[in-house]
Amino acid sequence: MRVCVATSGSGGLKDYVSPVFGRCPTFTIIDLVGSRIKNVTVMQNFASMLGGGAGIQAAQMIANSGCNVVIAGSFGPNSAQILSMARIDVRLCSPMPVENAIDLFNRGILQPLFAMQISPYYIR
Repeated sequence: MRVCVATSGSGGLKDYVSPVFGRCPTFTIIDLVGSRIKNVTVMQNFASMLGGGAGIQAAQMIANSGCNVVIAGSFGPNSAQILSMARIDVRLCSPMPVENAIDLFNRGILQPLFAMQISPYYIR
């Protein structure tokens, strides 16, 4: 299984979960075999610098990277829709070290995103 965590920097497992998805600076990609971490890669989120449509571009980038799960503090409606259409499991997590978030995910504690939980910033 491939898990993407929206992150605040390039610290890998020691980095923190970003409070936002589309404009997070980096994505930490974790390959899991069962609940064991096999590989960790950090990639830049170039969409974070766009004037508009960052969530859409970030979601497409993650969908193209083969991730099955995405973890972040919040998601906008466009990114949530694209991730859902790509059949990617979207999970909410408050800022904490990535390794702790992966542990919570493996234990089934992280909650899935529902339409009512989309960041209120995006509701007009």
